[in-house]
Amino acid sequence: MEFNYGESLRIRSDLYTILGKIRYINTHGHIWYEYKLVKHSNNKAFWLRWDKKRDAYQFSKLCGKAQPVDMKPVDSGYKMVTGTWGEVDVGTTDTAKCKEYENVEGTATFSVEAWAFETEYSKGFYINKGYVSVEQDVEITDTIKDRMDTVKIMRFVGPIV
Repeated sequence: MEFNYGESLRIRSDLYTILGKIRYINTHGHIWYEYKLVKHSNNKAFWLRWDKKRDAYQFSKLCGKAQPVDMKPVDSGYKMVTGTWGEVDVGTTDTAKCKEYENVEGTATFSVEAWAFETEYSKGFYINKGYVSVEQDVEITDTIKDRMDTVKIMRFVGPIV
């Protein structure tokens, strides 16, 4: 399912708002979206993407670079940004070398993305699609509203500067 910037999602029992959206294409020609989520209860950032192979969402957050034990490589290659919306720190045509790992049970994930100027490490897990839904008429926290306003201002001021 494709979501849009500014929508609120319920993932299990928690509420999140989409503050960023990135469209990628990889070396195999696959296109997908990753969503930057902000949790309403604590304003922490998470990432969500659909995993077609698993028929589930991958839910992750940035972490330290130490790879968890008992992880096996499951995918590697390059990905390129082909579109961005909202609060993201990449631009169109930015490229990263990626490595994906899973635990033996196939439930936990670890990712390495080597961008031109930094390497990001993420850990996460899979969530059944039945636990993810769009929520209507959700009250957005003031902190999230402020971040969304900043994105609007930067979109206007950016081209001027």
